[in-house]
Amino acid sequence: MKVGLVIDDHMARPGGVQEYVRGLYHHLRRRGHTPVIFSSGAARPADDLRLIALGSAIGVRGSGSSTSIPVTLAAPRRLRALLEREACDVLHVMAPYSPTLSGRLLVHSRACHVMTFLVAIAPGPYRRLLSLAARLQHRSLARFDARIAISATAADTARALYGGTYTIVPCGVDVARFRPDLPPLPALAGGLNLLYVGRLEQRKGVVHLLRAFARLAGQHPALRLVIGGDGPQRRALEQLAHELGVAQRVHFLGYVPAADLPRLLASAALFCAPATYAESFGIVLIEAMAAGLPIVAAANAGYADLLQRHPGNLLVPPGDDRALAGAIATLLAAPAYCRHLGAANRQAAQQYAWEVVGDQIVEVYACACRASPVGAASISRM
Repeated sequence: MKVGLVIDDHMARPGGVQEYVRGLYHHLRRRGHTPVIFSSGAARPADDLRLIALGSAIGVRGSGSSTSIPVTLAAPRRLRALLEREACDVLHVMAPYSPTLSGRLLVHSRACHVMTFLVAIAPGPYRRLLSLAARLQHRSLARFDARIAISATAADTARALYGGTYTIVPCGVDVARFRPDLPPLPALAGGLNLLYVGRLEQRKGVVHLLRAFARLAGQHPALRLVIGGDGPQRRALEQLAHELGVAQRVHFLGYVPAADLPRLLASAALFCAPATYAESFGIVLIEAMAAGLPIVAAANAGYADLLQRHPGNLLVPPGDDRALAGAIATLLAAPAYCRHLGAANRQAAQQYAWEVVGDQIVEVYACACRASPVGAASISRM
């Protein structure tokens, strides 16, 4: 089976949607299928992906985060010729999406069409813009044979924007990469490390983690806060660490390459995810679970939906510095419990392995294709 994975962004930008596409691409190849990625922008990712770039990517900010919108002005004849040449059995679109890239491909495609909705979008200008785009795309929206959402939170946003019925299939993670017995990064060895990994932008709530850490610093002199990631708030966060008097115990690592992430997680005693809103799932939470870490997280809708299925990890009200500090202190005071919780998390993470999740997605492909002549031929290759 040949699968076209369509992302209305460029693959060189770090992000959860890119990780989903990358993981699914490699899973399909391992299962003997032939994936190809259609994306915007000329920037190429570092890994070995078959990528067809169409148009350019315009950076935008919305819902407290950053993304890009593609502008694809290729003539319809060129798009039809491209789709005929690639001859995909399934065109799998990562949404939200743009009328100029995935919307146009859908109109000209003769494949089976599947959507995955991966984000939670707060009400506001960005969501209104996407609602307007959806109204302009009634032709392409009508062409979906199946719709996936990675969580109930993502499905709620998808229904608000696009309507329809969604099958919940969570994000996949390459859980075999993450183990608690990996050697720690040399710079972090021998310490009691509280870890955050993610973008340094407003909605990620790192400001609350810094303030919570400052509350704990006096009672836990061995504790260090390790912040992996970069973003527009980095300078302000570094300044806040100085103002709180904890700068010497806060390590800003900057962008963490994917190859270093397993050892970074293995360097930590506890993982914290303080994002306040607009989280639909939490791939990094599954990676931390696979590494055997106990987790404290803000109870935004996406994180709460995920962690409530894995009891023992602690959820606190978003933006509450005092509650965040209290939850971290509770786990620091119970090392035996943390070891038990870490082992339970590692076992629970196996259900999110790509070998499990990817096969569920392929089954959605099969169901979507059964009704069409193209799909009948595709099913025999699944």
